[in-house]
Amino acid sequence: CDGQRLDISPSKGIGQTWILEPIMPSTISMDQITMYSSIGAATVALSVAMPFAIMGIIGGMGFTAGGISAGSVAAGMMSAEAIASGGGVAAGGTVAVLQSIGASGLGAAGFAGAMGAGGVIGASGGRLATAVMGKSEEQKNEGTSSSSNTNMAYCNWRHWE
Repeated sequence: CDGQRLDISPSKGIGQTWILEPIMPSTISMDQITMYSSIGAATVALSVAMPFAIMGIIGGMGFTAGGISAGSVAAGMMSAEAIASGGGVAAGGTVAVLQSIGASGLGAAGFAGAMGAGGVIGASGGRLATAVMGKSEEQKNEGTSSSSNTNMAYCNWRHWE
């Protein structure tokens, strides 16, 4: 897109000149900036908050550093698993893993996984919220513009005679 010139001179002496000109895409609107900013903010916020939320939920269920709390959801889960397995809680089972997380934390892999899940949920939720709050820019401008530049090339050949 640097103004390349193409001269075509047929044998009859009549020539044509074609120039490659840049075509700039339309600018981004304030509504789009607001939408993308809110999606980004939700993504970052939930990425940071998700590991803490998971630890809070697991602790709230009764899986604590001191063991399983009596009368809690965790105690009910442990009782149900012990009955189902014939009297013991299986190593690597749901209750054992949740108790391990409750006692010692998520660890590096769990922390990274929780942050990733928080980012996905934040981005999806942010986009959903912006869609629910109002129409997208394409829907607002539908029918008002004669041409759409969504599939437009950034360079185009222009014919000069």
